Amino acid sequence: MHIRLLCSTTGDLHLSEAILKKSISITSTQANIRLVEAFILEIHDALHLDDSVLDRIMISITEVVNNGIVHGNKLDATKHVHIDCTGYDDRIDFLVRDEGQGFLPEKIPDPLDENNLLKEGGRGVLIIRAMMDEVEFRKGTEGMEVFLSIRRSPAST
Repeated sequence: MHIRLLCSTTGDLHLSEAILKKSISITSTQANIRLVEAFILEIHDALHLDDSVLDRIMISITEVVNNGIVHGNKLDATKHVHIDCTGYDDRIDFLVRDEGQGFLPEKIPDPLDENNLLKEGGRGVLIIRAMMDEVEFRKGTEGMEVFLSIRRSPAST
């Protein structure tokens, strides 16, 4: 059983029990992104996500996994990218881990800087942070880990 401790806006603490746990590990070839897409669609089928939430998850998770394949694992097919998903009543958490050397996200050049606007790469982290409600990068003992979390219902405007 996986339980998450939540804090409401009033400061009251309550527990939220996981309603879905799914994991997948893929070898580091870009063709395996299709397996990640199918994995996300299985989550959608189980949790009946809003289309806008599904789109944000699909874009973010495939971007993180692709970065893990290309930049983390250097397209080494002997290395894997691991994805864990935990669904709750109110949100979905993902942990994506590669087997690479890791990086410091604060060292990534700002893609909105005038000198970087025409560069082809470097926008992935910006996109992920814009799409998800919470993103945390951490260097794990066996590679880079990215924690992502999103509310199951779209934010009201």
